[in-house]
Amino acid sequence: MTSFKSKLARLGPLPTERRSGAPLAPAPASHARGVAAEEAQLPAATTPSAADAGEAALAAGDVAPDASEAARPTAAPGRPATSQPAAAGARPSLDELRERISRIVARGAPPTPRADPARGELPFHVEQTPGGPLYVSRTRSLAAARVGRAPLVAARDADPAMLALLALDPALAGCDVRRALFLDTETTGLAGGTGTVPFLIGLAWFDPGGASAGPLGEPSSDGFVMEQLLLRRLGEEEPILRRLAERLAGASMIITYNGKAFDMPLLRTRYVMNRLPPPPELPHLDLVHVARRIHKARLKTRTLIALEHDVLGRVRVGDVPGGEIVACYAHFLRTGDEDALLGVVEHNAADVLAMVALVGLYGEPLGSLAAGDLAGVAATLRRAGALERAAELADAAVERGGGAAARRARGDIAKARGDKARALSDYEALAAEIDDPAVRLELAKLYEHHVRAFARALELADQGTAEPEPAQARRRARLQRKIDRRSGGAAALALPFEQAESAAAGPCSERAAAPQREGEE
Repeated sequence: MTSFKSKLARLGPLPTERRSGAPLAPAPASHARGVAAEEAQLPAATTPSAADAGEAALAAGDVAPDASEAARPTAAPGRPATSQPAAAGARPSLDELRERISRIVARGAPPTPRADPARGELPFHVEQTPGGPLYVSRTRSLAAARVGRAPLVAARDADPAMLALLALDPALAGCDVRRALFLDTETTGLAGGTGTVPFLIGLAWFDPGGASAGPLGEPSSDGFVMEQLLLRRLGEEEPILRRLAERLAGASMIITYNGKAFDMPLLRTRYVMNRLPPPPELPHLDLVHVARRIHKARLKTRTLIALEHDVLGRVRVGDVPGGEIVACYAHFLRTGDEDALLGVVEHNAADVLAMVALVGLYGEPLGSLAAGDLAGVAATLRRAGALERAAELADAAVERGGGAAARRARGDIAKARGDKARALSDYEALAAEIDDPAVRLELAKLYEHHVRAFARALELADQGTAEPEPAQARRRARLQRKIDRRSGGAAALALPFEQAESAAAGPCSERAAAPQREGEE
């Protein structure tokens, strides 16, 4: 397609002869036809008038200049005068071409006004800040609020020591869970980097409320406060980031779901991009790592929605899928359709409250988690070195029907504690239940070094263990040598008593008699 610049180049130099009064050169016939066709498409108000004819006559030298000036129309009040179209046989000036382009562009639809969430269906109000308008939604949960079967208030009393063991992070043990800040973001993409912008930030924290006013003396306004910060348009991040920094400054720890890898690095990037001081570094509990350790034996997927369904017992109805969130926000920016963004706001709030409920479960797992999940907790505590508490939870998991995962956890914990008999019993029961080379390896080690039943250990090794082939070959060879040495000792005992005694004592008796002969000499 020919560009506008190249078309102007074909028009040649501007007609300077008009200022000198010399006649203009006639335009080519094709150009005249094009101008006439374009003039025919213009509205009636822009067609050449008698004043235009007078200007053309002035350019041709047929009338006096003063007559032409008298015939020229004056500009309308409030509107600057513009140059009139040239005659049919003259080339249009640059100002005339610009005027035609502006008239053509003006025919388009008027621009869509910016969306204002504070004036529609979205639950946001505007707070004027030094950095610009801040769109905020803030609600308070009831004291008896639940997510599925899990009460939100249980997170208030979660044991920070247990959370630190499950997260394998000792820094969390000294944090006050009542001052924790739950955080989740909705962004314009999942790739991260400087091109990804968080347009919705969901926050939650526990608020002890006012004075005791309930029937049992409890604070009537106890509960978690949910606050959401919305980026109404791109480029207005400063008020949101400043408010987030204020919330982080008053918190003891951060709780997210996959926030260590995505949310917090992205937010720190936005602080740098907006030339703001970075937020404080706080102890960070990322629930995605805890969930993977606890539920890996029971759940195939450990997304937050899957945990909400399978662990908390809640099913979201009409929820916006995560893959459609970016398109919903883009549609909101383009059209101002608040219905498209309303589902995203509800999705973000549900994610934050689900994290609050999970912290309540993980903070006291013995009374809240299923047997299979207790086995995951016990295995995690074994990794953290809390063997006594791990053994307690493993016993509870086996008693509640935790199955193979519970027996494996209890066997590993017993082995770590030095209780070889308990470990052997659990591994034997587990080997009879499932076909696992790793279990056979543990049994082979116990039979070789603890029971010293080399034949049984070799039998298990021949069935296959979770070792590389060279290690398996060395184990089998070593066990075979031990069996052969023991078999040689048994063969010696099978000889007649006198031969066995002489064979066993012969060399020794000679060595014992040697000093005596030396003394005699």
